[in-house]
Amino acid sequence: MSYEQGEGDTVIDVPHFHISRRPERSSAARFAPRDVSQRRRRLRSSSIAGLLAAGAVLLVAWGSLAPVASATAKVKTMSFSLWESHNGPPVGTTMSALVAKFDKSQKRVHVSIVVTKASTKLLAATAAGDPPVLAEITHYDGTYVQSHALLSWNSLLKGDRELSKSNLLPAVWLNGRAGGQRYRLQADLKVSIVDYNKTLFHEAGIAAPPTTWTQLATDAAKLKALGVIPLGWKDSSAHILPAFMSNGGTMLKAGNSVGRAVDFNTPAGTRTFSYFHNLYAHGLMIIGHGTALREDLAEGKVAMIDGTSAGYQKTLIAVGGKFPVGAFVEPAGSTGHAYNLAQGLGFVLPKADTHVEAEAALRFINWWFEPAQQVYWAEHTGYPPETRAGIAAMPKSFLASHPGEVATIEGATSRYTFPRPVSDSYSEVQSALDTTFMDIVTGKESVSSGLGSLDKTGDSYMSGASAL
Repeated sequence: MSYEQGEGDTVIDVPHFHISRRPERSSAARFAPRDVSQRRRRLRSSSIAGLLAAGAVLLVAWGSLAPVASATAKVKTMSFSLWESHNGPPVGTTMSALVAKFDKSQKRVHVSIVVTKASTKLLAATAAGDPPVLAEITHYDGTYVQSHALLSWNSLLKGDRELSKSNLLPAVWLNGRAGGQRYRLQADLKVSIVDYNKTLFHEAGIAAPPTTWTQLATDAAKLKALGVIPLGWKDSSAHILPAFMSNGGTMLKAGNSVGRAVDFNTPAGTRTFSYFHNLYAHGLMIIGHGTALREDLAEGKVAMIDGTSAGYQKTLIAVGGKFPVGAFVEPAGSTGHAYNLAQGLGFVLPKADTHVEAEAALRFINWWFEPAQQVYWAEHTGYPPETRAGIAAMPKSFLASHPGEVATIEGATSRYTFPRPVSDSYSEVQSALDTTFMDIVTGKESVSSGLGSLDKTGDSYMSGASAL
């Protein structure tokens, strides 16, 4: 976003961010209405009061951003919060390092990072009149959009080169859109990959990772002969959706992003659920939580574990160099293509105070999406860069020694990678899918019965006839 003065323009000096991490406030302080006198002092310290007095800035309306009138004063300082939920290594520490780097290059705008569950707490804070200027929330942002609690990024992104369709990856570009408006900008892109023990693959005579689900089952049988568990799968339905889509399924009846009904009781559903049930029944697969699966892989108990780009660096940390770790995207199904699911948190603008604050927030976002920051983020977290420029800037030497990063980039750039539906109702569908997946795979319920019940339950959630 350019802040250069054009002909006839008055400069609004919205410079740099100083970002520090501080603990979450108590719930009483966090959601209490803002103190008017304190609010006025903050506005004076930011010199925004001077702008308002001069009629220079229009308040931002719900759901859209008002244009900025010519200013007669400069914004000397500005302070606001960024709510995000990353905590601890490697992601939380990487974000801290990045914003510290940002702070060194900036001077006057101060942003405090508040580590909190923004996805669940932001709506209440907005209703209480005390939201942050910038936050990261989950892909299920339908409630926020329906409540008019978020501002659209559309007007701010006009002419923006970093955040353009030509630069953002397709899966990122399609994320966070509803009714023609973009409400969420992907902050970290999770795609499904499978990490594996290269040493065990070599001992089993497997020269290369599988590219189809049929090959994966064949390799699993070879690995079992070594006396290890071939495959560990996460206990989340999100990790069966790529396989389901690779067999011709869709997340909703009308496609992967729209529709009022689900469509799991299909040949694609039968093929996919039967496949995982057979792996489990023949002792070729276990189901567990991500942390436990990484520990099992590190101890040599499991040869392959399902995960995402968010877990790759954690896998490397758990293994600690005891053996080389390989990675591959989830294989291709009956369609002949490998599908994937784009997940992860995204930046949103809650109801902001002024257009100036929104512009200041965008300044950080632009910096975040520059190639240098995207490369640093990818190298230290395992997430793929989210821009074409960022991917092009990845050092070849790093990619050569980090197959997990190569796999995440492959998944992120695939034309067969889709974001989850925006509707919050789909989170309810996922809960039902979790249960059905476990019951079918472990043999507690037949494939036909489980999928039939899942369609009925899923349809009731998507139609609004039922709720959790």
